Amino acid sequence: MTISSKVSKLVLICGLATATLGTGAVMAKEGMQHKQGHSVEHKQARFLLSERGVKKLDLTEQQQTQLKSIFAEQKAQFKALRGTDKEAMKQARAAHKAQMQALLDMPTFDEAAAKELLAQRQTKGEQFGLINLKTQHQVWQVLNAEQREKYQEIKKHMRKKGDKKRSRDEQTAG
Repeated sequence: MTISSKVSKLVLICGLATATLGTGAVMAKEGMQHKQGHSVEHKQARFLLSERGVKKLDLTEQQQTQLKSIFAEQKAQFKALRGTDKEAMKQARAAHKAQMQALLDMPTFDEAAAKELLAQRQTKGEQFGLINLKTQHQVWQVLNAEQREKYQEIKKHMRKKGDKKRSRDEQTAG
């Protein structure tokens, strides 16, 4: 094996490792706020179930009950998907790390094994995404047209506020 092919494979392996780690970090960052540690969906649920949200959107008692039920179901689904056994989660992370290391230690790059490793990681992210989309759809169906319009404006305002805070946090951190 020539030096250039060894270097090429090393660069490819490093790129794969970086992509794998980066994908997890990006997925985590997309759904989480930096300091609070609450997902965007959690903040929206908290807003919709708050007195302020009820008042701004003029939610009926029935709508409030429906929303509470929807968010309780989402929470249960997340908990089931995430699991509650911290030791088992720790072992799963260690196993993934060991598989990654085994892939890197191989004398020749196994693209099929690398794709399988990446696919395993993405599957769980997709499941969380599906739960979120299903919840958003259910919430949307509970709201009437006027409430939907108001809620869109509130969400837009919340995003702008979050973007300003994030950029301010990045400036102070950087």
